Amino acid sequence: MKNKYPVGCIVTFKSHPLLYDFMIKGDGKLVPPFMIVKEAFIEDIKKKIVDDVTGEQIAERVKYTCVFFDDNKTEFKEVILYESMLTNFKEIFIAKMDGDTKSKESDYKSLIKEASEYIVPDYNYGNIIYFRTKKFEVFKKRSSIKRTRDLIDNKSVENKEFTRKETIQYVVNYSTPEFVLSGIKKENHDNLFYPNGDIKK
Repeated sequence: MKNKYPVGCIVTFKSHPLLYDFMIKGDGKLVPPFMIVKEAFIEDIKKKIVDDVTGEQIAERVKYTCVFFDDNKTEFKEVILYESMLTNFKEIFIAKMDGDTKSKESDYKSLIKEASEYIVPDYNYGNIIYFRTKKFEVFKKRSSIKRTRDLIDNKSVENKEFTRKETIQYVVNYSTPEFVLSGIKKENHDNLFYPNGDIKK
């Protein structure tokens, strides 16, 4: 069994609205974060993934520890999610506002290409770095539409059509600050395999 998403990959929930459009509609606070895969964990074959009573699937053998930055609490958080709940960042539409609010296909492709080329930076004391999800969070946009009728003497003119006004705003829920490197710590790599030699994590 092999994990679909490697460590360091940018992922998000399959429910993310930017999988379907350049702009977020509705409340930006309800949009899930972009996350980094920190660990892939493969359960052994004894893992119960089907309910005994209904016969329906209730779990998976591959799950991930994902990390995201909660700017409301200014801290990194971890969440454990199953593989089928996630999707790769390459499916995301990212819109740029450069005067014209109509996004072009090349706008989001350039960011996807840039993220595809991210590498683990060399450790250099004092260097400035940022979390891989930063640009995805910064470029998120929310579109809201307001419909109004013209008023004369504070009364709506009934035979006038509604005026449609679209407002586009940045939605920056999970954007991290930039960091200055001040130390390095090696990860402990114990308990990576099951006794039979199968990969555990």
